[in-house]
Amino acid sequence: MRRELAVAIVLGISGTHGALAQTKFTPATGAACKDESTDELGLWTCPGPAGYVVSFADEGNIVSVTIAPRIAIEKVSGPTAQWRGAGKSFGEKVQWIMRAGVPRAAVIRTWRTVEDEKELQKLSVFAISGTKACLVGSVDVHTDKANDVALARAHQAANAGCPRK
Repeated sequence: MRRELAVAIVLGISGTHGALAQTKFTPATGAACKDESTDELGLWTCPGPAGYVVSFADEGNIVSVTIAPRIAIEKVSGPTAQWRGAGKSFGEKVQWIMRAGVPRAAVIRTWRTVEDEKELQKLSVFAISGTKACLVGSVDVHTDKANDVALARAHQAANAGCPRK
């Protein structure tokens, strides 16, 4: 509780709009998720807050995540992010950062393979702007206080949204 309060103070958030009231967790796997996997492709969609969903895809070499409102997920032109997968590609939960009851950022634990076949575990941070979501950064899980750093970046992403192109 002290650490969360300290993060809220550093981020300039207080009262009922604080970090605790604005953060929700939902599953990234399991019974609550709709599994549409085939023999060649792992594909499942998990519910988030306020009508949003996260769609996960794992082809074996390439994995992706798409974040959007449920009613718009089929119309999104491509995944929010994709990368070269590892043995395990996604964590068990999605952490949502809410503003006025609407998801504005998310944090998902991810694994990826880099050039030298080394596996990296990251906390991937996504900004959400209506039907558009984008990967805005990641934090290596071995970073000191990685969860706090990722949460702080997610709050920044919630305020800034996706960069304009």
